[in-house]
Amino acid sequence: MIKTMKSANEITEYLKRLKNGERCLEKFFSAASGYIKFVAYYYLVDKSFVDDVVNSTLFKIFDNIQNFDENQSGKAWISKIAQNEAYTINNRERKHNHASLDEVRDEVACTTDDFKRSEFMASVENSLSELDETDRQIVVFRLINDMTFEEIASELNMYVGTVYKRFKRSVRKINEDIS
Repeated sequence: MIKTMKSANEITEYLKRLKNGERCLEKFFSAASGYIKFVAYYYLVDKSFVDDVVNSTLFKIFDNIQNFDENQSGKAWISKIAQNEAYTINNRERKHNHASLDEVRDEVACTTDDFKRSEFMASVENSLSELDETDRQIVVFRLINDMTFEEIASELNMYVGTVYKRFKRSVRKINEDIS
């Protein structure tokens, strides 16, 4: 059975009740958790952190429930908290996950037993030529120039998350093309 997203009025009502000290935590969680997951999934670069965003968002909500303006939309308030939590996790992971050039090169699957080096390089070059210009630049900046995602984003006037997603998608395509 598919859970449906609860209405904004229902979530707002539960927030008001929680703010006034009523014990309706389970009902609130049931009403809001799907929406929080939706927001987390939308804003996260690495989708494996969705549950982390949900948990940290719930803690923030309960820590700040007295700051909830009952005249405002509960969904909007929750959405902003979840969005900020997703950004925090994206930034934390980006800082801790600067892979070296050697580690990133390992993302492009290659076994030299199966290919001669020249054949492999020709396959990679062919796959690169099939990428659009921006994706090709991102891959070259990252793999050849060993630039960080922040440096690439600055160079191309793009968001870091967009650069990261396009890089991952391009590497996945190169992997598919050469395997």
